[in-house]
This record gives sequence, C-alpha cells and structure tokens, in this order.
Amino acid sequence: MMKARFATYVLVGFLLTALLPSVASAQSSLEGLVKDSSGAIMPGVSVQASSPALIEQSRSVTTDGAGRYSIIDLRPGTYSVTVTMTGFKTFRQDGIELPANVSLPVNIEMTLGSVGDTVTVEANPSVVDVENATHQQILTREIQDSIPAPRNMQALGGLTPGVQLHSATGGNPDVGGSQQMEQTYIVAHGSGAVNTTVLLDGMNINSNYIDGTIQNYVDNGIIQQATYQTSGISAETSAGGVLVNQIPKDGGNSFHADGFFSGTGSGGWWQANNITQGLKDRGVTTSDSVVHIEDFNVTAGGPIVKNKLWFLASGRYQSTFDTAAGVVYPDGSPGVEEQWIKQGVLRLSWQISSKDKFSGTYDRIQKHKGHELKPLALRPDNPDVAAAQRGPTMYYVAQGKWTRIQTPRLLFDAGFSTDVIHYSVIYQKGQEEAGGPIDPITGFVLSPAANIAHVSKQDAVKGIRYNAPPMQSYFLPDRRNVSAAATYVNGSHNIKVGVQDAWGKNDQVSSMNGDLYENFSNGVPTTVTIYNTPLAIRQHVNADLALYATDTWHFKRLALTGGLRWEYEKSTIDASAITAGRFVGARSFPEVNCDTTKGLGCWKTWAPRAGAVYDLFGNGKTAVKFGFGKYNAPRFTGYLTAFNPMALQTDTRTWTDKDLKGATVATNGDGIAQENEIGPSPNPNFGKPANTPALDPNYKREYNLQYSAGVQHQVRNGTTVSFQWFHRVNYDATFVQNKAVTAADWSPISIINPLDGSNVTAYNLDKSKFGLPAQNYQTNVDP
Repeated sequence: MMKARFATYVLVGFLLTALLPSVASAQSSLEGLVKDSSGAIMPGVSVQASSPALIEQSRSVTTDGAGRYSIIDLRPGTYSVTVTMTGFKTFRQDGIELPANVSLPVNIEMTLGSVGDTVTVEANPSVVDVENATHQQILTREIQDSIPAPRNMQALGGLTPGVQLHSATGGNPDVGGSQQMEQTYIVAHGSGAVNTTVLLDGMNINSNYIDGTIQNYVDNGIIQQATYQTSGISAETSAGGVLVNQIPKDGGNSFHADGFFSGTGSGGWWQANNITQGLKDRGVTTSDSVVHIEDFNVTAGGPIVKNKLWFLASGRYQSTFDTAAGVVYPDGSPGVEEQWIKQGVLRLSWQISSKDKFSGTYDRIQKHKGHELKPLALRPDNPDVAAAQRGPTMYYVAQGKWTRIQTPRLLFDAGFSTDVIHYSVIYQKGQEEAGGPIDPITGFVLSPAANIAHVSKQDAVKGIRYNAPPMQSYFLPDRRNVSAAATYVNGSHNIKVGVQDAWGKNDQVSSMNGDLYENFSNGVPTTVTIYNTPLAIRQHVNADLALYATDTWHFKRLALTGGLRWEYEKSTIDASAITAGRFVGARSFPEVNCDTTKGLGCWKTWAPRAGAVYDLFGNGKTAVKFGFGKYNAPRFTGYLTAFNPMALQTDTRTWTDKDLKGATVATNGDGIAQENEIGPSPNPNFGKPANTPALDPNYKREYNLQYSAGVQHQVRNGTTVSFQWFHRVNYDATFVQNKAVTAADWSPISIINPLDGSNVTAYNLDKSKFGLPAQNYQTNVDP
C-alpha cells in the first residue's frame, strides 16, 4: 500500500514536470553575470564549480543570452569556480564559502588572452543573497560547536534574531542542557510553535503529534549547517512560522572522525540554593537542582568507494539527572528525575551514475525517563510508587532522496521521509491493576477492593499524591512524507514545480486504575473524580497534499519571484471500539470525517507567494527585499478532537467513606472508594458519546497573510547587517458559540467599583437559562 502510494506521487510529480519545465529544490546555488573588460555580457561561457563537498566533485553550466549563469543544488562547503572561453584567459576563484540555502552571487570579469593563461582571484564574494526575499540565520558547524548552548535544534535556534524559545513543559527555558530531554519550542513574529516547519536535508520531518508541534531528536553531530528562516518562505512550504533546515554531512573521500564531550555535576558554586529556613519549616527541604548533565557525541565518515559511495555514522548519549523541589523518598533522600537519550545514525551518499545520486539517513532514538517528577501540581509521596515513567519508546527519523541532473539546466528529485514518535507515560512497575468481571446488569466492570488498592489519591491541601498516577497513556503518532519536484534554470529565468503529500496516524490509548482518583482535604476523604476510561482515540491523516510552482525572473539588478501553492487536507476519526470500564459500558463508534460531517476538513485552498529583491549598487553587497505570502495553519488531526465521540470525560462525585474515623485516611479499614460509597453523577450525559458541537458546513481552514520588507548590507567579508520589518494578520480563526444562550438573555446592571467608587456595567443571565445544556456551534471569525 505504502509503496503504491509512493510510486503514485512520484509519477504525478514527473507528469507535472512534463507539463512545465522544472526540477527539485536545491540546497544552495552559485550564480552571477559574466562580462568582458568593457562591460559587455558574455553568453556561451563555460562555468564550473568544484568542491570536495560534491560526491561527483564538480558541476558545469554555460551562460545564457544575458550572460547569466546559475549552478543549483550545491551542498554547503568550500568551492572553486573556473570560467573558460576561447580567446580569453581562464578565470579561477578559490575559497568560496557557500552556506546552506542561499543563492550566492559570484560575478566574473573576463580578460582577453589565451586559454592557457589563468587569472586567479582570491577575494571572497558577497554573502548577501540578491535573489531570495528571505530573512534567515545560518549556523555553521563552527558556530554550533563554539556557542555554549545545548546542541539541539531548538536551543541553537535561539541565536536567530526574532526567534523566541518557549518551554514545552511551561517551566524554565533550556540553560546548559537542563531542558534537553523535554524540548523547547521555537516561535517568531507572532507565529505559534505549531507553525514551525522542520526539514532534514530539505525534506519534511514534522511529526503528527500535536499537529507537528513536537519534533524528534536529530543527532546534532551529523549536521554540517542549519538555517533558520523567519520570513519570505516560498511556495515549497505550507506553514508560515520558523522554517528550519538541517543539512547533514555527507562523508567524504577521506576518513575523518570527531567527538564532542560535555558535562556538569552537582553542588559547588555552579548552582544556587534558595531553600530558606522558612521553607524548611513548611516542609520544603529540597529545590530543583542538577545532579548531572552529560552530552557525548562521536561521528565518523569516509569513502566506501571513492567518488562513488560515502558513509557517515554517529552515536550520541545525552542525560539530564535532576531533583524536583520537595520530592523525597521515604528514607529522606531526594527524588531524582533520571532521563537519557541514546541514538545512532547511519547516512549513505551514493553517486549511482554521472547523472543520478541517492542519499539515505536513518536516525534511531531511545528515550528513557525513570521517574517523571516535574512539572506536577502535586508532588508524589514516594516517587517509586506515585511518579509516572516514560515506558518503551520507538523514535526514529528515516529518509531517502534521489536526485537526477538531467542537463546542467534541468534537475529532478524525489524523496521519502518519515517521523515516528511512539512513547508511553505509564505507572511504575507493579502499580497497574486489572479490572474485575463485567456486571451483567450494568455492563460495567466490577472492581472489588483487591483490584483497586493502587487507585491514585490526591490531597490538595497537603500538595501530595499517593499511590500510582491517575492515568497512563500510549501515544502512537507517525507521519510519512513523499515529494517530487523539477527545476529548470537558464540563468535569467528559473522555474520550479513540485508535488508533496503526507499521511499517518495519531493514536492514543489510555487506562486508569479504578477509573478514578480519590480527593482528600488534609487527610479527609471528600470526592472522587471519575473518568470514562479505558479510551482508544484513533485518528489519522488521509492526505496532506500540495502542488506548487515558483518562477523567478531576473531583470538586470531586480529579481522577482512568484509562487502559487494549492493544498488539500483530509483527516479521519477512525471507527473504534473499546471494552467496558468501571463507570462506562463497552463502546463503539463509526468513522467521522468530512464525508459524514460537512466542513470537517477536506479543505482545498490556494496560497500565493511573492518576493522582490533589488541589488541596490549592482555589486551584490546591498539588497533591498520585499515579501508577501498567504500561509495556511497546520491542521493534521488536532481539529478532529472536538468531534471525536470517544473523547475524554470526567465527572466529580461525592464520596462518603463508611465508618469515618476522625480525620484519618483510613475509614472503613481500606481507604478505598467502593461503588456503594460514591454518590450519583450530577451529569446525566457522562459516559454517553461526547457532546460534539454542531459545525458550520462552510467551516474553513485558518490562514494568515504575511508582509515583510528589509535591507541587507555586507559590511566586510563574512559580515552583514540587516533591518527587517514584518507584519502578520490572521484570518478565519475558530469561533465556538453557545446558541442555548443569546445576547438578549443578558441584562445590564450597574455596580460600584470598590477601588474608586465609579459605576461599572455588568450583565446578569436570565434565570430561566441557568443549567441549560450547551448548544455549541463552531464556525469562523475574522479579525
């Protein structure tokens, strides 16, 4: 099935290229004008770029009728450019440092003479991109190794102007690797983390988890350069947030190896301690502190067959062990949140023929967290019992990419990539309990005391949780991507078309000891919070399809780019069934998608993009840039949640434990909430299919319009300054209206402001509307 789908979209891509001359996306390019000493343009000149970064060693083109050349799809590295023409001296420029994802201008002046004569130029070319209306930061390998920051995509992204880091856990940002086990999010210019797009070698590796917000752990040791783009994103990408492209190394014709080792221990002057006597008197004796942070990374690469087959291998171990404030074991020792990641990577680069190249990467990751201690609303009484753990994981990123240089002007490529993040948040060993038999009358699971002895207990006054955590879950998101593209370049005019598609599941299966947790107030039983567990939420992306085309025109100093992207998105809530729980019977629900609920996906949208770059002085050192684009909000499976009939439900009920003995936890001798001790449900709809909102059949996908303008100027070789203006407007945001209550049901009243005695208008709801069940209606609203 997957193979058939892959072949189908590759075929579609090639059919597109037959209709429009085009080819796949290049990592970088060298381009410019060739003139003679009088300033006249020179068509038909041979221009060759050579570098050890290219497995084929060199790439050649000829200038077009306007004297312009463009050599595309170049790996980042150090290049030499050689220019030859009968009757002129050979021109050669060495030491050209080509970063990732840029079009580097190298303009050439030829002088009369024989071909045997060579003019060698050593001045570095400009590093200002005079073709793309983008704003991006390039992080070389040297920068990534030199900056004292955690070596991961998110922390390094914080070096980019305009990019902010948000903690995934809501706590502190990553400092020195303290958050390297729990990712931070990268955002810019008002975009949410869900709008961030992550590429590896130019191919998408976003996950399906939380609409792509959560990313996998790519081994930084294999990365040669990384680019962070915050505006002017082309039609090749859907979302309009930060665009990250991590460019992996490619082995090489000589063997090499390198290693990175870092770490810190606990105590001493490296860490402060804010535990005061007042906190100790209140029972807080420990603070969040580092036990150790470690990062060991070794890579090696070289030729299997020179100029034919290269390999790159890497292994990495990261660990962060730290303590959580106020969490201790029964013996008084501090609770330690032990976490580590182990991963291994293999990458192959194969020059199949003079025209064809294949590269493949497999990055396998194992993540472990023995005790999850923070951030928690209630601290566990005993971490070996009341803390969750991250169970067995299956994380990996895999991709393969084929490139064919049909002619120096025509390039094809196709690729497949996948991102899998399967993990679980489960009880400690020995804490899970099986349910009892099914009650033939109610259809619910019977739970005798022996089967629910480890039900979670929470005391909000003491701030402590006893027994196992409330719920355990298994998360199973995976995403597959295919792409094919073609680009035609003649120097003055570049055209590119492509097709992309993605699909995959986003399942979650959850269970709970006793299907409830018990609430106490300073040791006194009060209520129980009931869950409709077990749950099996199964959703998947059917299609995240896009067709796009871009075209760049060069008019002397002006480069104009126009792009158009068409997208189609469809996702489905799969038909599902689950066995009975303690408070709900067995359930089964049919499939839900846009075929059953009009407006629920199946969006077909257009997204235009445009950019203009003007080389102000004609020397490639000062560029004025303008950009515009429409960007759709990523929608994978998140928008389905409100319409899933097997959604999570909770219900708080009274708990009158028998034979109450003072203010102790023990009541009838076991401190366990049995069925005859639990009051009736105040919610008559609990356990029934979730009350999903009515949906506007014309409900649309949210999008935003972005405008940018800026100036980039090279101060000296290797140094540029830039100014960037950015404006963003969101449209078609989701709006949920409760139609059970209208504006007419609210009446104004005047109250006195206790601060200054002024009158303040408030509103009272008509008493007849109290307690009415909600009649939610979901639609769109503009700014």
